[in-house]
Formats: sequence, C-alpha cells, structure tokens
Amino acid sequence: MVKEDFTGAINMQLSSSIPIYEQLANFIRLKVRTNIFKPGDKMIPENDLCELLGISRTTVRQAMELLVDEGLIIRYRRKGSFIAEPKMKRPINNLYNFSANMRELHAIPSSVILNQEIIAAHADLAEILQLPTTHPEVFQLDRLRCADERPVLIERTSIPYYLCPGIEQYDFTMTSLYQVLSQNYALNLYHATETIAAVLLREDEAKLLRCRARDAGYKITRISHLDTGFVYEYTHSITRADMCEFQMELYRTVPGKANIPDNIQRNITL
Repeated sequence: MVKEDFTGAINMQLSSSIPIYEQLANFIRLKVRTNIFKPGDKMIPENDLCELLGISRTTVRQAMELLVDEGLIIRYRRKGSFIAEPKMKRPINNLYNFSANMRELHAIPSSVILNQEIIAAHADLAEILQLPTTHPEVFQLDRLRCADERPVLIERTSIPYYLCPGIEQYDFTMTSLYQVLSQNYALNLYHATETIAAVLLREDEAKLLRCRARDAGYKITRISHLDTGFVYEYTHSITRADMCEFQMELYRTVPGKANIPDNIQRNITL
C-alpha cells in the first residue's frame, strides 16, 4: 500500500450527508472488496492520511476505529495497522464439513498431517466413543487444516479402529476424511453434538496457527453418530478467533406450533 493508492483516488464530499470518516471507511472497504488492498497490507500511518486527504486526525481515527470494530483492520502495538485476513464463515445450524465449506467459500482446502497412529484409547476417550472392551483401539489423526495454505485450525480426530480397519494407509493431506469414511467404509455422518468454548491459545498452538500465544481462540469438540446411533467420531479442534465467524439462524418458538424447519438440526451446545 502506497500514498498513490489514496492520492487522487478519493474525493471527499464535504457537503454530503455522509460523514467524512464514513466516506473514508467506505473507500477502504471498496479497496479491500476489490482486492486492491490485500490481507496483510500495512495501512498508511494516520498522520500521512491526514496530510494526503486534508482531514483531521480525529476523522481518520474514527474511520480506522470503525474498520477495526468490523474486523477489516487489525492493529498491532508498535507495528501499525494492517488489512485483516478474511474470516471463515462457519454455519452451525447444519452438519459442518471443513473441506466442503472451504470450497463453498472459494478457498482451496488442504491439511498438514501432524501425526496419525493407531492407539489404545484412554478411559475417557473409550467412554466417549462407547468402545467395546474387545476393541479398544482408535485411529487418531492430527491435522493442521488450511485454506489457501493459510492455517485455520488444529484438529485431532479419533475414530474406533474396528469401524475402519486399514484407514491409516490413506493420505489425508488433500483427501477428505469424511469422503474416505463414506466411500470406503460406508460410514456416513448423521448427527453430531458440538461444544464451542472461548480459549487463550497456548504457545505451541499459536506457533502452528501463525499468531501470538494467548491470542483469543475457540475450542470446538464434536461427537458424531451414525444413523444407527453408534458414536463413530470424536474431534477436538482449536481455531483462531480472528479467522472464524459462526453463523446461526434463530426462530421464535410459539407454544403448540412448529417454527423450526425440519432440515435444521440444532445440536450445538454453547
């Protein structure tokens, strides 16, 4: 981002009913939407904007604060202001699939395999997955999930191994786990319960997600069921709060009347 991006490109309408700070914010929004200002670009210092546009520091600061509140700009102490990375919208009314959701957002999903192995489940995991005592093994897959090569979340998935013997032979770097489970093992996700909680990222998590330790994040746990009622997956995920946005549709409940469409399943515990 250079001064020429603003010089002559924006014409402040002093007589307009739209406040000057809103006009500046609209200009920056347009530049971001048209990909002229890209994620990670450093904003021109506020003093320079004042001089270039002939407006007050207060007006520039109002515009910047508005864009910070919207999540369009992010500020770092002693470094300045930057165009923020776009947030990944995650609907929580319906069953969620990372790979499919990223494609819907026109992003290319990929994964970095951190670890995969067959392990004997500890007591808590065995209880969650309702493992029979004769089959205590689980396939455990640790991945860093990415969109357009940008880290989005850290994910650990545990699946009863007796349901998917030989699954460790597959390469899940670019292959969807759910696709393999469906096509090769006839295991189809039918119902899931998710819990979402706010957390502060540990140092090792922040390093993988390319942010700072103690930055805000979300911990998401999912217990998935087959249509037979069997539990077949337990997933624990950590994601950056500044890169993820949850969407939910809400309906007013009227006694004696069905108000929620049949296709919406609300199995989320917040």
